[in-house]
Amino acid sequence: MKQISYALLMVILAPILLLGCLFCVVPMLFSRGKVSATTYEPFGTRLLCHLMGSRPDSAALQLAGGLPATNRGFMALAIRPLVWASRITGYTPSYLKYPSSGPTSIGNYLTARCEFFDKAMLDRVSTGDQVVILGAGWDTRAYGLLKSKEVTIFEVDAPDTQAVKLAAIKKTGLDASHVTFVSCDFNQQSWLEAAKENGCDSCKCTFILWEGVTMYLDEQAINSTLQAVSNLPTGSCIAFDFFAREWLDTLSGKMARWSVKAMYGELLTFGFPVTPDFSGQLSDYLEECQLVLDQNRPLGKEGKLPFGGLVLAVHSTVCS
Repeated sequence: MKQISYALLMVILAPILLLGCLFCVVPMLFSRGKVSATTYEPFGTRLLCHLMGSRPDSAALQLAGGLPATNRGFMALAIRPLVWASRITGYTPSYLKYPSSGPTSIGNYLTARCEFFDKAMLDRVSTGDQVVILGAGWDTRAYGLLKSKEVTIFEVDAPDTQAVKLAAIKKTGLDASHVTFVSCDFNQQSWLEAAKENGCDSCKCTFILWEGVTMYLDEQAINSTLQAVSNLPTGSCIAFDFFAREWLDTLSGKMARWSVKAMYGELLTFGFPVTPDFSGQLSDYLEECQLVLDQNRPLGKEGKLPFGGLVLAVHSTVCS
């Protein structure tokens, strides 16, 4: 009954929600090809989870006030109605359930990913460690999840995308004094070298978060990043997500490629091999980069071809 009531409200609210989405889409179109628009998806999920009360992230709500596509129109006509509809009916759609439950589908992929990375960071990051958020986008873990930990934090991103975030931080007054921002043109410079030039200590145990990035790179860039982790001290970790190479060649994968290209102007280019043995294939791939598969989670229905996966890999041993 709750689900039916929610569905009916969605139908009634559809014109308002569509209008609200226009307030989001238009700014993204103006920055198309310069600023990564795909970073709004995980950010929007964390923002909604915060407003639903399932995953506190006050920094996300604060930062939203300064980002072009999460403007007042979008918040008032799209985000707030979604939260209101869920609360009034008592129904929480799968994409807002945190922690996520059941098999991971495309619909709840972002919340499942968020949960996996949150847990990995809380379990593996220790006092005195370094954290590098690679391709940071609008990630806010540095201002919430990690803020109470005594760690050194670096956010590495492309110049144009990072400039938008810095402007939003300044506009909203978000405290980022404990974060070092590293601007890096990934096509011209090693992200690790750029981080080291900004104070990153290559002799410290380091946790690297690489969220929502691998699918947009080529294999050389993937291997380069994984090799860089193997050059960090024993115990350094990297957590990342990926799409499956085999799935990208299916009809669903091709439709996903088209949708992302049409919506964001970005190409899904890389997938990790996952057949016939999901964990075995990942282990072999990582072993070539001198890393060990510590945790993994296939994405998709049990018994079916996974559309992707979540990974925590370490350099020889787990962080301590």
